[in-house]
Amino acid sequence: MGKSVHVVLLAGGYVPEIESGVAAAVEAAGTPGKLTGALAAAAAMGRTVVPGLLPLDGTPALVRVLKGLQGVRRASLAAVWIVHNESDADRIRGSRGLFGSSPASDLGLPTVNFLSNGATEPGNWRGETADFRSALTAISKSGSNDVCVAGISCALAFMPNYNLQRLLEHSYLRGRDVLGLSFLNGVDLTLLGSQGHTEVVPGEETALPRIRTLRPLLNPTPGSMVAEPYLFLRPETVTAVISGAGGPSGWLQGLGGGLVEAGVYVAGIDLMFGRYNLRTAEAVDYADRFFAFCSTAATDPAKVGLKPDAVLRPHDTTPGGTKDPLPPVPAAGSFIGRSTAANFRFDVLDGTAKDTESSLHGTDYEAFTKMASTFNSRYFGDTAASKATAVGMKYYLLPPTFYMTAYRRQGADIM
Repeated sequence: MGKSVHVVLLAGGYVPEIESGVAAAVEAAGTPGKLTGALAAAAAMGRTVVPGLLPLDGTPALVRVLKGLQGVRRASLAAVWIVHNESDADRIRGSRGLFGSSPASDLGLPTVNFLSNGATEPGNWRGETADFRSALTAISKSGSNDVCVAGISCALAFMPNYNLQRLLEHSYLRGRDVLGLSFLNGVDLTLLGSQGHTEVVPGEETALPRIRTLRPLLNPTPGSMVAEPYLFLRPETVTAVISGAGGPSGWLQGLGGGLVEAGVYVAGIDLMFGRYNLRTAEAVDYADRFFAFCSTAATDPAKVGLKPDAVLRPHDTTPGGTKDPLPPVPAAGSFIGRSTAANFRFDVLDGTAKDTESSLHGTDYEAFTKMASTFNSRYFGDTAASKATAVGMKYYLLPPTFYMTAYRRQGADIM
């Protein structure tokens, strides 16, 4: 398998559901001037709402993903390719755009390339798969052969402290084509509704299962396994996709499903907690406000009603608690690698544990559930009948093997 990885960030396309939701919010508010944050930015975009350009806690979702790539070390990150709408050219590279003349050096990344998909409005956008293929073709024409490519939709937002580095590196070390998946919870269903989910049917009972098939999820419930717009391809699959393998499906998940149907071994990797799909106006507003809540908690937990030990800790937090004094809390907006995985139990996560000592104590899982639970009670209201409050905190997480031990890392390096 190729030793270098190209990352394609799909920052193009339009989401009419966000536009219609924002229009409803404007009508309820009486004027666009009463909207704030991400919803105000979406209202200004009008018919051309682009999730990747929406600010979440002041930082566009696209830039958040780029910053998350800064820590990649165990795979050679060759280049980043950003596919955007033609209608967003000025928003991306103009005098008031997101990026200056030297985006790579500004972000501490290798080469950053920009590709227009030619779309000027929702009616002539060809879809994520077409955008992804155009980037794969450009990578091939650049002379980069025998490389792996990761495609990430910028409609997929990652909360502060999300370990995108480990996700990308573990996909590489897997040695297979990889499609992202997650397990729905009550918050997801409240924000996104019941439509548009793609169910993943695993072919085996393992932490990183081979995917047997993908199909529309007609009756989503908390715990349903669904596909996410994250796709990692080996060099030989990259070549096949350029030639049309995977079919013409419009979305990245559909491309992964097409490869599975063609008999390609595609493994599933759990994106875990902290991923949010910017598919509706409420989901955008939720992510914006929750990320701001997290930033405030990182600097002063008391301001959001949390104890000092209820915020995400740096990477040296150990399962079951900390033995050494914790380092100073970093500034808001800082990128922090996620800690090693906890020895968790589902009964602890859903609040049915009989013992008082939590196996999650002192870990980032415990911190996340405390932070999210506190925020959700405010965002959705304190009513016990709220679906999000009642079942939103039961998360199905990968076993600790997702975070490779030092021994496994050493073995991977040897191989």
